[in-house]
Parts: sequence; C-alpha cells; structure tokens
Amino acid sequence: MVVSSPCWACGVTGGADWINVDGTGVLVHNARGRERCPVAVPFDWATGTPLAVLAGAVAA
Repeated sequence: MVVSSPCWACGVTGGADWINVDGTGVLVHNARGRERCPVAVPFDWATGTPLAVLAGAVAA
C-alpha cells in the first residue's frame, strides 16, 4: 500500500516533489496535477541557494 504524505510546506495532501524547472527547484503537489506549492521557497538547483524573491518575499 502506498500512502501519500502531505506537502511539508503547506500541508496539502497527495504528495509533493521537488522538480527542476529551468535550473530552479520548485515544490509541486502531485495530487493537483503537479501544481506549484504557493508557500515553498524555490531554490537554485545547482547551488541550493534559496530564491526567496520568487516565493513572493519582499526585499527589506
């Protein structure tokens, strides 16, 4: 039996995966047709550096 865990960023059920989109790591929800998680912070795939600007953060 496979039991999907909730998204660790926002709690949506159905599982989630990090995927590489043009060099950016993006968290997507599997149960919603690979919909991007609205709260997970994307990152530079090569370096692992968080890209807070892409997540909607405002520069101080």
